[in-house]
Amino acid sequence: MSKPSEKRVTRKPLHQQGPHTISGEKDPNFHYRFVLDSGSRIHQMQEAGYELVTDDDMVVGESRVSDPKQQGSGKRVVSKNGDVAYLMKQKKDWYAEDQAAKQERNDELENSMKTEATQQGYYGSIKNTRS
Repeated sequence: MSKPSEKRVTRKPLHQQGPHTISGEKDPNFHYRFVLDSGSRIHQMQEAGYELVTDDDMVVGESRVSDPKQQGSGKRVVSKNGDVAYLMKQKKDWYAEDQAAKQERNDELENSMKTEATQQGYYGSIKNTRS
């Protein structure tokens, strides 16, 4: 007696589930990132100039993202603990401005630490290195 042919289910073992990857044609004028859908985080990111990625040609390394029910909606992934994150993008010019502002703030904090240590009479040296 022959067995009826069975369609093999494609699965991804837990030990092979890593960070989500993006495939498809990414616009080089945008910076892409996953944003956790927690509280008002998506709204905050939209206020900062990010927008949901809805391009049907883009696929995120998760089978549920390419589900036909989601065409035209935001690309999303589900983490191991059940949290949902959406793929968002922001113009690279705005992203660069934001990064420069963050770096300026970090530089100010580093300089204030050095100044405070000197003013309080501490001796020795302070060395900050960045990789």
